[in-house]
Amino acid sequence: MQPVPLTKWKRRGRSGMKRYLYSSLLLKDAFLVAFGRAKPLVRFTVENDPPSVYLNFAVAADRVAAFEEFIAVPMPLAPMACVDGEEPYYCLTLNMYRVSGLANGIRAEWSTYVFEGETPRYMVVEAECEKGTIDSVDLFTVKGVAEYEITGEKIRLRCGSTRATEFNATLPTPPTDRRVKADPMWVTANDYIYWRNGVCDRTFYDAGLANPRMQEIDPAAVTITDLGQWAPFLEPVPRSVVAFQDAIEFSMSPWWNIDDLRP
Repeated sequence: MQPVPLTKWKRRGRSGMKRYLYSSLLLKDAFLVAFGRAKPLVRFTVENDPPSVYLNFAVAADRVAAFEEFIAVPMPLAPMACVDGEEPYYCLTLNMYRVSGLANGIRAEWSTYVFEGETPRYMVVEAECEKGTIDSVDLFTVKGVAEYEITGEKIRLRCGSTRATEFNATLPTPPTDRRVKADPMWVTANDYIYWRNGVCDRTFYDAGLANPRMQEIDPAAVTITDLGQWAPFLEPVPRSVVAFQDAIEFSMSPWWNIDDLRP
């Protein structure tokens, strides 16, 4: 049976019904959120221009215990495999990207990985942004140093709260012939993103993260000057450096577990 094409009037009628029905559902959700009967859900996009870049550093084997004591997080560290095929290791990741929606502008996030039960999860341990934005620790992240520039065939990254604690890196632009896959463990760690105070954000994402097109940058080709607080704990050369080709569409329920935390 051939489908019956919609006439112009039927399309208009169904379009109006769609707007009415779903706007009503959003109003209902707003009341449920206001009275604590539903979780809020907000959208944001990690842009692909410039490409989102991840520098994945290994915590030095003889510094893991000191690193765990220094960050003083409420959950045990979890080893992580970021790129498909590698063995899990204790890792600290720097992700620099441009975001729009819930927050806007260039952000720099240092994240490690922790166990929630037996499942590894992301945990953000430091964040900088070029514009003030909300976060799940202090409610509001003040403007800091987060710079991302592409000049010719070079990427320059800079972040840090002061000149004395800056991280600087120069990378070649991603080569088109070095495609890699994300390890499934790394992808699913994003389902819940924890912060150092134990609060987590529940995230939902599209194929930009679930099945990303990633290009690998040779870690040996990256020049780094690191004066930050994490430098004493890390191997100086990243284990892997990757750039995402596509944007990632997220929906997030912030402070997902706030009602379950003990005072």
